[in-house]
Amino acid sequence: MTSQHQIIIKNLSKQTISFYAFQQQAGFTNSGAKLTVQSSSLATGALASYATSGSQLTFGFDTQVYAGAIEPNTQAAVANFSVRLSFSTNEMVVSQTSAIQPVDLTPASGQSNNHTVLSLNPLGLSAASYQTGPLPGSFGIQVPAFTPAPTPNLYCGSAAINQNGGVTLSSFVAPQPNSDLECAPLPVYFVKVGSHAVGEIITYDTSQAAKCDFSQGYSVFSVAYNADGTFTTKGR
Repeated sequence: MTSQHQIIIKNLSKQTISFYAFQQQAGFTNSGAKLTVQSSSLATGALASYATSGSQLTFGFDTQVYAGAIEPNTQAAVANFSVRLSFSTNEMVVSQTSAIQPVDLTPASGQSNNHTVLSLNPLGLSAASYQTGPLPGSFGIQVPAFTPAPTPNLYCGSAAINQNGGVTLSSFVAPQPNSDLECAPLPVYFVKVGSHAVGEIITYDTSQAAKCDFSQGYSVFSVAYNADGTFTTKGR
């Protein structure tokens, strides 16, 4: 069973507050092309005041790294992609095909299953295997030749599996056709005040956020939202 990084949130203010979490944007390289990196919400929930409820909110993220790809199936879906990446309640469901595979990051020395091959029609990712090329701390996706639509309709990057089993791209780009995409994710997450459904594309902004850096060896972060609107974090 895959282990998890956990973030446990307490609301020390006097009112109910909604929180959401997202991952630090990964580094991407793609055959020298300039890429626009986008991010998605990975978890969200409302939390009552701890003083009156004793409640806490837990976000869990797999320690396993995943490569992912999503392809909206229609031009109408492409138009809606900026609003919704994955399924959520009380929202229009965007038609899409997704693929996900566990991968390893390239180590400083030695070999790992650090590379996957993307296929189209239908969309898929091969089981990860070792490939020279990806730099330490990254994994590679081999992207086949394809003809881009007027609006990009293929997205690749670091992925997560939702609590409902769907695929969310945590940090992603529209890749270049017939190219080698490298993605370097970090196990660093941010918690902010707000309500963004899982899979919703967000504006990447780490200001006024609680930073939870699991690369420092912690497995759990306690996050307190204080009455003055600031966060206090502690790893263990």
